[in-house]
Amino acid sequence: MTPSPLPLRPDETILWEGSPVPGLHQRGKVIFLMLFGTPFLCIGVALFFYALMQLPKAETASDAGLALLLTVFSLPFAGFGAFLVFGPIIEARTASRDVRYTLTTRAAYVARQGRFPSLKVYPITPTTALELEPGRRAGTVWLHARLERDSDGALETTKAGFENIAEADRVFRMILDLQGQAA
Repeated sequence: MTPSPLPLRPDETILWEGSPVPGLHQRGKVIFLMLFGTPFLCIGVALFFYALMQLPKAETASDAGLALLLTVFSLPFAGFGAFLVFGPIIEARTASRDVRYTLTTRAAYVARQGRFPSLKVYPITPTTALELEPGRRAGTVWLHARLERDSDGALETTKAGFENIAEADRVFRMILDLQGQAA
């Protein structure tokens, strides 16, 4: 991914640029989702092919309609299962290509390309919520946290930052230094 020009201010300079380390990082969560999705995928695919095999054997229009209905009914199950089983693998392969992180003297930028491109800017101030989450191969620097209400009305914390980067410790210290300078 080629870095796109950022809307930097005249007194702003780039301190660090990077992207996520490729691979599966939260293995426990990913394995759980894949195991949860496997029955949906298997049952959906089995129903789909069973219904397709019953279609030529249908003796009446209602039997053919039932086979078609079962074929269509199986698609959401197979799709949901495929999303849970293969989605984490695809995301792990494409995140390092589609996401670019930039730390400047005044803000943190998260640029996403691909199907839903976006550029998010998180100013670095003395009150910036900062958290380091170390990992085996890569760490995460959270630099934005906000309480939001979900669809049930319960409060949940939404975090943003530099996820799964190789130089998490170094970037964390750089942001701490910037917070000290901004005070």
